[in-house]
Amino acid sequence: MKLSFKLVLFINVFISAVVIIIANRFAINIFLPLQIKEQLKIELIAYVEECGEFLPDKEGFQSCIRSSKKMSLIKGFTGRYVVCSEKMNVVENAICTPFFSKEVPWSPVQNISNKEIQYAEIETRESQWMAANFYGSTKERTFVLLSLDEVSLEVSRMLRAYRDKNTVYVLPIILLLIFMMTWHIFNVAMRPIREINKSITTLDLKTFEIKTALVAPYKEFLNIVDSFESLRMRLIQSFEKARRFASDASHELRTPLTILRGNAEALIKDLANGSDEQIRMQMVVSEIDRLVTITQKLLWLSRADANKLQPVFQEINLSDVMGQWVLDAQTFNTNIKVTGEIQPKVMWKCDPDLIHQLIGNLYDNAVKYNVAKGWIHFQLRQDDHRFYLSIENPSSPLPADFEQQAFDRFYRADDARSRSIDGLGLGLSLCQEIAAVHEARLDVEVSDDEIVIFTLTNIT
Repeated sequence: MKLSFKLVLFINVFISAVVIIIANRFAINIFLPLQIKEQLKIELIAYVEECGEFLPDKEGFQSCIRSSKKMSLIKGFTGRYVVCSEKMNVVENAICTPFFSKEVPWSPVQNISNKEIQYAEIETRESQWMAANFYGSTKERTFVLLSLDEVSLEVSRMLRAYRDKNTVYVLPIILLLIFMMTWHIFNVAMRPIREINKSITTLDLKTFEIKTALVAPYKEFLNIVDSFESLRMRLIQSFEKARRFASDASHELRTPLTILRGNAEALIKDLANGSDEQIRMQMVVSEIDRLVTITQKLLWLSRADANKLQPVFQEINLSDVMGQWVLDAQTFNTNIKVTGEIQPKVMWKCDPDLIHQLIGNLYDNAVKYNVAKGWIHFQLRQDDHRFYLSIENPSSPLPADFEQQAFDRFYRADDARSRSIDGLGLGLSLCQEIAAVHEARLDVEVSDDEIVIFTLTNIT
């Protein structure tokens, strides 16, 4: 099963948006600790510079930080500071001992007024530490330490608590925004395809002309538009050649066929009545008449293909026309029972000659493909909007594709049976063309009991 391009595009954009959000979350988890660490370093040095005068007094130092007007991330961790000095006892200096080593890479801090402050990072068994080395007013060497592991753990807890608290509110909004963004991108991507499709649907299948000019909305669609235009031009040329051939052949054949028919009729008069030669010559005349009919139909179809089958409209009483058809059929075809159900005073503005041809073709088709001792029923009725003209007849079993292909040119419903029946399948195609130029619709329906019903309906 083929998936819809719209669905595939929508799913891909939606998945891309979700992936971007997830990637952003991972990026935050990777880069946020680095940013926090850098900020802690800057603030630690700044507070040591601002409040270093209270060192090594830990309480005084922390009070100074809390009273500072600076907005700071580090204020929340003032209780986690470790202050070490050289005069502390061994127990108090247990954490600080590694920082008194000469191997600690102390480095001076740039861009501050107090040049005596130094900074270092050291990793012990317990934790990773940030440290500021400072000589206070007593000239006593003091370290201010902050455990990065404790800070990272605390920050992670804060972030998780904030995320869990707000996810329930934020997640639906994020999903809604993703959906809206996906829908917008989908519409933007589909707009040029819809424009091209709209232009293509205006293509006239007879003339291959497009009512709405086909324009590539973006350069990516130029190849598609150019290929379609090239194909359309080739089709126009091919169908024009085919129409011209059918029209020219029909015109050229009419004259020699007329001459042949005249000579054949003259020979019939010269031959003995009832002789084998006269019978064969009458068969020749019948075949010539058949060729004349075929060429006339081909000429009309070529005109219809070129939109040159232009009717001359005049209002007729369709009820009278169909009533006369029923009477003539009852008189001249005694082998088939012909009945009619004609509603009176049904008027129609049409071309009488073309409509006569249409009804005649439908009637001939009903006669040819009828059953032994069959029947034909004409019905004409009208409602407030339109009329319905139908011709019904029984028929032998028809192929399953008859309703779909009945109006195709040269279509024969039953080849084995059709060998004994005149015609090449042009009559019904011509009927449909005549109905089309009258803005009418011709439909065919085969009932379950093999009754064929052709219905002509005026659309306007």
